[in-house]
Amino acid sequence: MERIFRLAKSLYLAVFTTVAYRAMRREQGDRSNERSPGSIKIVCRYGLKNGLTNGALYNGLALETLGYEVEQPDVTLAMRNPFKRIFCKKGGLFVFHCAAPQFLLLAWPLRRLLRSGKLIGYFAWELAEPPENWPKYEDLWDEIWTPSRFSAQSLAKLYACPIRVVPHVLLKNRSPRRWRKGEEPLTFLTMADARSSLARKNPRAVVAAFLDAFPTEDDVSLVIKLQANPSSEEVNALLAEVEGDARIRVIQETMTRTDVDRLFSGAHVYVSLHRAEGFGLPLLEARLFGLATLATAWSGNLDFMSEENSVLIPYELATMRDEGGVYGEVTWANPDVGAAALAMRRFYEDPAHLAEVAKAGWEASSPERQLARLAEALRTPPLDPLALNVAA
Repeated sequence: MERIFRLAKSLYLAVFTTVAYRAMRREQGDRSNERSPGSIKIVCRYGLKNGLTNGALYNGLALETLGYEVEQPDVTLAMRNPFKRIFCKKGGLFVFHCAAPQFLLLAWPLRRLLRSGKLIGYFAWELAEPPENWPKYEDLWDEIWTPSRFSAQSLAKLYACPIRVVPHVLLKNRSPRRWRKGEEPLTFLTMADARSSLARKNPRAVVAAFLDAFPTEDDVSLVIKLQANPSSEEVNALLAEVEGDARIRVIQETMTRTDVDRLFSGAHVYVSLHRAEGFGLPLLEARLFGLATLATAWSGNLDFMSEENSVLIPYELATMRDEGGVYGEVTWANPDVGAAALAMRRFYEDPAHLAEVAKAGWEASSPERQLARLAEALRTPPLDPLALNVAA
């Protein structure tokens, strides 16, 4: 029965995509004379409450802080009903936070309004090579926005339209954390979502580094927040590696935003031994909560992380098969687990160093600096994809 349902869903999406694309091409046509100034519409499936929706919410708040009029049309319910329409003000910018294959699903409920403004796809991509199955709707959208230069360089290999790097912005701001050695355990935090591949997020490398750094110490802890199918082989392998170690806590249940914030507030170091990142939003969140950040020295996180404000872990590029089946065969970073273990151990041995890294990252990612970078990105002309290819 499940197989029949998946087949029916695939057939519906194929028919819908064909019909919607042709209809929207006719509807859009030459709309240059109908465009008008207006608000910025951040269009997203806000009901999903995932990384995409977090980024959309954060960017909307940041744009409002810069003085723009912002609307946030939620197409969650409309995407289930092709006859449902969403209403908002005409004109301005329509910014669709999604992956390119979902663009038509998000745009369809707003199709009668889109002639009045500019259409922008806000797409993040986490690999050095572009996605092979993403559609080219460049006769519908005017620009692509993406959160990092790494992501822009990848998408420029696929798309010829203007591409603008528009970073995520977080306006939360706590004080830098200090570890009180002897009074509390040194707590490391990592997060991973299987929907975007546990192999890419690489939490098992964090476990390996933690166990290497602290074979017997009992005043340390590691918290792993997973969003995954509990019965998947990847999750079972990770659980087997941490079984019996009371210092390691694996959280698999869905958490509210408040609960996630508590995880950040209770940790001292955020660790991301990722193999690739389009941006690395949890790393930025961690810094605003005052955590020291330790991460692979490759991909989108380098737009806001450096040796001066983080601990960056060396890597080697490796070609392998994604165990989660999300990407197939890919070339990405293989971080040095031994170097990560040494870095984690140094935090333990030298709390002053830990405090310095936490403060440096917190200062470098202050809301004021982030907003300045966003304002500059919006003023700067979009990047030429050909130039991005040359740079890559």
